[in-house]
Amino acid sequence: MDENRHDIMVKTSDRSALVEQIVLWGEASWWPRKSLMSFERLTGGAIAPGTKYIQKVVLPRGPRWRAEVSELTASGISRVFSDGMFSGYERVNCEPVGEGFRVDYVMHYEIAGALNKLLWALVFRRLHDQNIEEILRQLKRYMEKA
Repeated sequence: MDENRHDIMVKTSDRSALVEQIVLWGEASWWPRKSLMSFERLTGGAIAPGTKYIQKVVLPRGPRWRAEVSELTASGISRVFSDGMFSGYERVNCEPVGEGFRVDYVMHYEIAGALNKLLWALVFRRLHDQNIEEILRQLKRYMEKA
C-alpha cells in the first residue's frame, strides 16, 4: 500500500477537545466551506466503530467511496475505505509534543483501476494534498482560537 501523510502542530492543552474535533472530521463546524472533500453519514447516532459514510470529491464526476469507522481511541479515529477508487484506510490522531499536539493524517491506500491511477497521478493527488493541508490548518485555527 502507498502512504499519504500530513501533520500540523496545534497549541492546546485540551487533548479531549482536540480528539473530539478529530472524531468529527468531515462533519465539524470548522470544516472548510470550500473543501473538495465531502462526508455524508449513512448511519445515525454517535460516531463509533461501524459508523458509515460516503466520501466524495466535490467535482463534476468526482470519485466517491464508502468509509467505515474502524477504531476510536483516546488519540483519534480510523476509517476503512471500500467500494470506490480507494481501498485501505485513513487515520487522524494526535500525539503530545512540547506545548501542544502534533495532529497526524495518514492514508494507506491502493487505487483501483487504471483510469483512477492515472487521474490520481495527474490531478487528484495534488488536490488531495492541498485539501488535507487546508483541513488541518482549519482545525488548528479552530482549536487555537477556542
